[in-house]
Amino acid sequence: MYPHELSGGMRQRVMIAMMMACEPKLLIADEPTTALDVTIQAQILGLMKDLRDREGTAIMMITHDLGVIAETCDAVSVMYAGSVVETGSLEQVLGSPRMPYTIGLLHSIPRIKEEGEVRTDLPIIPGQVPDPNTVFDGCRFHPRCPFADDLCRSTPPPMEEVSEGHFASCHHTELTVDLEAAQLAFSAKQFLQSEVSVQ
Repeated sequence: MYPHELSGGMRQRVMIAMMMACEPKLLIADEPTTALDVTIQAQILGLMKDLRDREGTAIMMITHDLGVIAETCDAVSVMYAGSVVETGSLEQVLGSPRMPYTIGLLHSIPRIKEEGEVRTDLPIIPGQVPDPNTVFDGCRFHPRCPFADDLCRSTPPPMEEVSEGHFASCHHTELTVDLEAAQLAFSAKQFLQSEVSVQ
């Protein structure tokens, strides 16, 4: 078999085998499940978790897939426009997010409603990710944030400890963010921006 005949899953397995032969202390996995079907993704993640458990290898997972993060990670750092904006344990960051960007990411995941119906109002984070060369006076996320105020637009927020081991970069971390209220705020901002662009 030639390399060009290997599927994506086979290529991932070859890379993992090459890496395991080196007996690393740290594995940096950059989007390890991109373009893999769900079955192959589960197998690749299983191999990585087995390596972690058997060999004691630390794994740094770089991914946009929150499902992969929830399944494999103990600690999470969320980045926006090149900076860490929230960090903490998996339970803290995904269970009690304190940065509006993290909240927006979590709301973009399709969920099943209580009655068994699929949610039809899939919120998005309005606006565009800024150019990496853009210099902001305030928070990098403020142009897209439904909670932004004058302080957010003028002063970069510090990384504050919001609970033990849980840090967020937001001027409003003292607020306990209700995820449903945040969803409504994101949806309202999205609606208002679409109305302005139509006029």
